[in-house]
Amino acid sequence: MLIAIGITNSAQLSSHNSSPSITQSHQTYHVPKTTDITVNSSAMEENKSIQLNSTSPMPTIPLFPTQLVVTTIFNSIESLGFTNIAGVFSGEQAESRQEANLKVITKKFYTKGLKNIEQQDLHGAIKNFTATININPQFASAYNDRGMAHYKLGNKQAAVEDLTTAIELNPYRAKYYSNRGFMLTRLKDYTAAIADYTSALLLNPNLAQSYFNRGAIRLQMENSLAALADFESAIRLDSDFAKAYFNRGVTRYKLREVQGAFEDFQKAAELFKKQGRMDSYQEAVSQITKLWC
Repeated sequence: MLIAIGITNSAQLSSHNSSPSITQSHQTYHVPKTTDITVNSSAMEENKSIQLNSTSPMPTIPLFPTQLVVTTIFNSIESLGFTNIAGVFSGEQAESRQEANLKVITKKFYTKGLKNIEQQDLHGAIKNFTATININPQFASAYNDRGMAHYKLGNKQAAVEDLTTAIELNPYRAKYYSNRGFMLTRLKDYTAAIADYTSALLLNPNLAQSYFNRGAIRLQMENSLAALADFESAIRLDSDFAKAYFNRGVTRYKLREVQGAFEDFQKAAELFKKQGRMDSYQEAVSQITKLWC
């Protein structure tokens, strides 16, 4: 999009659409719409156009569809939230055995839910994650994963509610904030989305995608200086982040830094071509041509 609002989208965010036209009176930003969710290495994206009124007399550059990609949307087995499963059966009391049995059953349902996600059986995933939660209502990861499945099915409000519960249970996971930020973006609650991305970055300042997503929202909200800082942070963390170069180029153009915009579009074109993303490459070349002329 341009703005690579990302959600997708996790993610999502992660899938490409044709470039929109831009006129003097308005700008059309493309927002990710289709989501691809996988286990452990996931992306959520959507492509949806948003039209914003602009009073700037500056000529505009056509902006191309980028995606907000929310990475690592789904929990991996490494964080099941169980406490010391190994050796639980060492106790003699029946209560300890019962507790161990519940943990085994919880893990079984949760693992089934992850397999459902891999198989794109989202209804089955929700069923198994719900069974997990019924057994262990404190299992934050299950709420996160069920929220992702709800989102994929279009149940955005239910998805936000699940992510909110996950955050309440474990407010120290950056992933939960970035996932909810992605969903809030799709609900057009941009202020809350920015707050969630900011929380994610406070917990983990090495999330290039979260900087990119937040920058995309800020650019859409005409906060060009803040957007520029976010795209620069994303590039600092990931020097091959082609979409970040492209969006920084758009931002620099809006700030009348024409030479910097030209250089960013050149870099974006180089990376898109190297990465085999020829549609995006052609769009970057188109921007270069417009600036050159």
